[in-house]
Amino acid sequence: MEKNEYPLLKNSLPPAIRKVWLVDELFSWIVLSGVILVIWVIVAHFWQPDWLKLVVWILLGVLLVMSVGSIVTIPYRYHFERFEIHETEIAIQKGFFFRTTTYVPIARIQHLEIEQGPLLRWQQLAALKIHTAATAHEIGGLKQTDAQQLRRQIINLVRVVKEDV
Repeated sequence: MEKNEYPLLKNSLPPAIRKVWLVDELFSWIVLSGVILVIWVIVAHFWQPDWLKLVVWILLGVLLVMSVGSIVTIPYRYHFERFEIHETEIAIQKGFFFRTTTYVPIARIQHLEIEQGPLLRWQQLAALKIHTAATAHEIGGLKQTDAQQLRRQIINLVRVVKEDV
């Protein structure tokens, strides 16, 4: 497959989303490591198998490798997460190994939500959720003002499509 056969969409996310993804990965690693260690302490207190220590070290190692892999791929993830808004559809592109582009028809949109968790709020970012009857699609990590502007733009496009029907 040639490079131009799967073109990237026009709009990318703000660079601050990379910090959010990094902190999210680190926090996930800390929480999962804590859960593994708590389970190890509880099991070791009541039942002391010889193999338990080895299993815990293997689980922590696998978790560490997965987390480091996720952190190392953040720049690539940032490069390939994109979106475009057209008169008839919204295109959302994700993934760098297994790239997907989802096209959401404007006529199918039922409602929009702007969400902001603590990490997004920390970087003054927000996620725009686009709901259809079947599912929800997300453009995560937009600047707050961009999320509001995109929401208004999509609402106007939905109105035009509904009036034409």
